[in-house]
Amino acid sequence: MPVVTVRASSKQGPAQLDTLVRKVTQKTSGLLEENDRVLVVYSEGRANLYYEGAPRPRAVSRPA
Repeated sequence: MPVVTVRASSKQGPAQLDTLVRKVTQKTSGLLEENDRVLVVYSEGRANLYYEGAPRPRAVSRPA
């Protein structure tokens, strides 16, 4: 199962958590565009995003 690791900034306390959550939200949104499922596992100062599923077909723009 592929995994992406997102790390928080070097800030401390609540600012670090806010940064981590924002980064995870952005990365998860992108992964969900192309995969069926994403599992987020938080740990100290980072989060691992495990994803799986059949890649969804992308819309192909063709010249008129």
